[in-house]
Amino acid sequence: MNELLKFFSSQQIDTPVLIFLLIFSEGIALFYTLIFNGLYNIDIRPKYLFFITHPLLVVIAYLVRPGWALLIVSLLFVSIFLIGVIGMVISIFRSSKENKETDKRFNDKYQTPKKGKFQRSIQSIGVFGFLIIGFWLYSEGKLSLLLLIIPLIFILDSIFFPTSRTRFYKLQAILPTSKMNAVAMGLVEVAGDLIELEPLISPHFQTPCIGYSIRIEQRRRDKDGNTTWSNIFSERKTSTFRIKDETGSVLVNGDGLDYYIQRVDKEVESGDKRYYETYLKNDDYLLLIGKATSNNGETLIQKDDHHGVFGVAFPHEVAIKNKFTPLYKSFFTTLFFITLIIIYIIIS
Repeated sequence: MNELLKFFSSQQIDTPVLIFLLIFSEGIALFYTLIFNGLYNIDIRPKYLFFITHPLLVVIAYLVRPGWALLIVSLLFVSIFLIGVIGMVISIFRSSKENKETDKRFNDKYQTPKKGKFQRSIQSIGVFGFLIIGFWLYSEGKLSLLLLIIPLIFILDSIFFPTSRTRFYKLQAILPTSKMNAVAMGLVEVAGDLIELEPLISPHFQTPCIGYSIRIEQRRRDKDGNTTWSNIFSERKTSTFRIKDETGSVLVNGDGLDYYIQRVDKEVESGDKRYYETYLKNDDYLLLIGKATSNNGETLIQKDDHHGVFGVAFPHEVAIKNKFTPLYKSFFTTLFFITLIIIYIIIS
């Protein structure tokens, strides 16, 4: 330290060099102002504070000992990196805290469900098991069998674990459409206009409706700067309503009602999130499948726990799907058998 002081004390600073150091200190003052405003969120008052203090320190040091003016400028220059690194660390912690608070407010507002430990465990076991099978086939020199196992898994999944959407359209294809005055007890399909009884208010757009389906997506960027959107929250909620045709109306308990609807009524992008809401509205003409029961002598349609089907869709969208579904099935069946032939050739 003494040697450093001796070095700077021995430096001869003339007027042109002093002027250069003063100008250089003004540049350092600019970096100070930007760092404190940007990283520390400190509003410097007055704005020109560092532009006065830095040259003043240089002048005072020069008057004490001319070479110390160079020492002060050197220390100020090095301090830029020090306060910059500290500011970045503080900014990261502050940003992390703000993000946690924002996420907490979001989770409190929408009651976002957390994935259960059992579900995570099953998924982890499945992935781990698949990797083990892959390594085993690789060690046996039969890795090509994965080309047969993977499509087989998808087929078994679609057969033994059909989605509620699949079950809905399968039943819709075989169920006759009942008139409201002739609804039999059990699984039924009806079509008619909705009648609002107990309006709900949607969570984001605050829209009155019979029922709503909300989906929230969050923007994510990878290391290459590419943007993707992932679903972070979805919810459907439906109140009790009636559905009517020309013969009459029946009561519907909306708990657990699924929406097979392509329409998006409102959407907005806010910050790093996108919000979509679809509504069931008064006078919407919809097709509904559910379980008809008797409620004090009145017909009530609700969720069928046995078949796991309770949903609504627009009749024209159902008609389009029914028209093109056979073509899709034929195409994918043909593609599947062609794939099997190719796999057999590769394995052989």
